[in-house]
Amino acid sequence: MFVKDLDINVVEAAERRILEAFNKNKVLAVSFSGGKDSICMCDILIKTMHKYSIPFSRIMVVFFDEEAIYPDVEAIAMEWRSRFMSLGAKFYWFCLPIRHYNCCNRLENDESFICWEPGKENVWVRPMPKFAIRNHSMFRLGMSYQEFGKKIFQSVPPMVGLRVTESIQRRQSIASIKTSKFFYPIYDWRDNDVWLYIKLNNLTIPMTYIYLYKTGVPLNKLRISQFFSIDTIKTLPKVMEFYPDLYERIIRREPNADLVMLYWDTDMFRSSKQDKKFELEKDKDYRVILRDAMKKAALHPDMYPGYKLAKKLYSMMTGKESSKTCHKIYQMLIAGDPKKRTYRSLIGDIYRDKGGGV
Repeated sequence: MFVKDLDINVVEAAERRILEAFNKNKVLAVSFSGGKDSICMCDILIKTMHKYSIPFSRIMVVFFDEEAIYPDVEAIAMEWRSRFMSLGAKFYWFCLPIRHYNCCNRLENDESFICWEPGKENVWVRPMPKFAIRNHSMFRLGMSYQEFGKKIFQSVPPMVGLRVTESIQRRQSIASIKTSKFFYPIYDWRDNDVWLYIKLNNLTIPMTYIYLYKTGVPLNKLRISQFFSIDTIKTLPKVMEFYPDLYERIIRREPNADLVMLYWDTDMFRSSKQDKKFELEKDKDYRVILRDAMKKAALHPDMYPGYKLAKKLYSMMTGKESSKTCHKIYQMLIAGDPKKRTYRSLIGDIYRDKGGGV
């Protein structure tokens, strides 16, 4: 991947990318999640639009409400909705029955969680906002947000707060994105850049970040998502420490989530112990294990949440991949990768194993 050093800081670079996006498009969609990266991106976006007198009618902000979210995230999203709408931007707050992979249900036939699932109103984690968009002509029950996103962003390119680190894996992953329809203004920001920008600009972030940090979650692992995903399942037991009432509602919504209290630090939930376990099992050749698992998955793809992504990675492989890389792909095949974070990282791993450089 070609890397070019610029004589500007990351904030100025983000501003340039935003301006370039408007120069290329009449209207842009802005993906807002309520997380720290999304907040930083939207703050720079608004300041850039003011600076260059860009009408706010040229953006449409999209927020996918996943139902099982922290109250702080909902409050932040409400604030930004009011802010954007007061400036003249459209804000689409979707509460659709979107399908997510549910790692709490590994022992069940159906390993999915459908947000705002019809017929389960009495156990929803929280009430649906009255102003939310509850249906869409291009949406079908059980679609993933990636599938729905492809449809609604087909004619309006989105701006996303995706960020990569300064590693060969993540550099290669961002370089692998072939389409020019997506814009990533802060893709080269590091964790320190995010936290410094938040401090210098006095931005309000969900207090959940602070709570998670106080309970021992490292700064580089602070992520906010719906509770049953691979990325956040390990933080679920910590919810009870600062949101006891919320935890009761989560268990009512997904009874199997109670297993996390007993087994959150085991291989069942892809904890850090899996890395230690791999070190103890170096005699196992995951290149062979992955090959056999892919054959089984091809016969029963619906039983493997990460099959589609694993198949793409498998087609890139040349046979030079390490057992460790194959182990990661195997984990993704079995457990899924709803945010595609592991997938993007693995593209870099495969490239590295080939002997590629930056």
